[in-house]
Amino acid sequence: MQSAIISSLFLLANLHFNHHKATGIINGGGGGGTGGGGSYQHSIIKKFSPHPYFDFDVPRNITTRVGQTAFINCRVEQIGDKWVSWIRKRDLHILSAGMVVYTSDERFQVTRSEKSEIWTMQIKFAQQRDSGAYECQVNTVPKMSMTFQLNVVEAKALILGPTDIYVKIGSAVTLTCIITQGPHDLGTIYWYRGTNIIKPTETHPNETSIAYPPRISVDLKWTEALTSRLKILDAKLSDSGNYTCMPTSAEASSVMVHVLNEENPAAMQRGGSIARHSTTTCQLYLWAVLVVLFSRYYRPDWHS
Repeated sequence: MQSAIISSLFLLANLHFNHHKATGIINGGGGGGTGGGGSYQHSIIKKFSPHPYFDFDVPRNITTRVGQTAFINCRVEQIGDKWVSWIRKRDLHILSAGMVVYTSDERFQVTRSEKSEIWTMQIKFAQQRDSGAYECQVNTVPKMSMTFQLNVVEAKALILGPTDIYVKIGSAVTLTCIITQGPHDLGTIYWYRGTNIIKPTETHPNETSIAYPPRISVDLKWTEALTSRLKILDAKLSDSGNYTCMPTSAEASSVMVHVLNEENPAAMQRGGSIARHSTTTCQLYLWAVLVVLFSRYYRPDWHS
């Protein structure tokens, strides 16, 4: 009898949903968008379902950086008196059941707010060995489970080229920073000169004083790697300094940019060597003159 009532409720909910879809309330002229029907049906199921079910709208492919805290969120609706267990799939280790943790690794912890549908497996100071599949299980009969993939990456930024860059005043400077870890979400990249963040030059149609293209620009692209290019046109002496590529989820990389009036920095360095060599030669010559003068004016009388 109970199953017949439940089936009737689901049938009624489905008819209600199809009626609104046909009349344009859902996915129609009301401008609700393409995702409205799924959300509406989800709310209908939530209202009438007597059994636990997973919310599949949560992230299931999670990426974090080495040393950070990883959060894996499993959302279970209508859980009632059931509970969630976390399983590490590579060795089938039961990490937790309910709020009790069954591992000696103190980095693992389960959190859940009061009456919340979200059960969170938290891994502090994540390491690359923590990467892999984790299963969220509900103790129903038969059991329910949903798998999450955790990626712990040791991402490092790299600015292509030498660590010291010499450019002539008035020329263009292009610094290219790449992060090859992927294809995971690695956030974005910020550029700094010294401790100051670099903001690209903004152009405005009513401001004729600002040239186009902008003197300073940043281009961020994702292909096989996350790539950011900092371009500086008409380099000035004030553009000299330490430039740092600072990703939100990777180690930073830095280079020194030297904007010079000299046409050839290598010649300047050789000039410094020549100057030091000339100084040494002058010192030797001076010592030779002193020896000659001393020998000429100081002659001891061997016969007295």
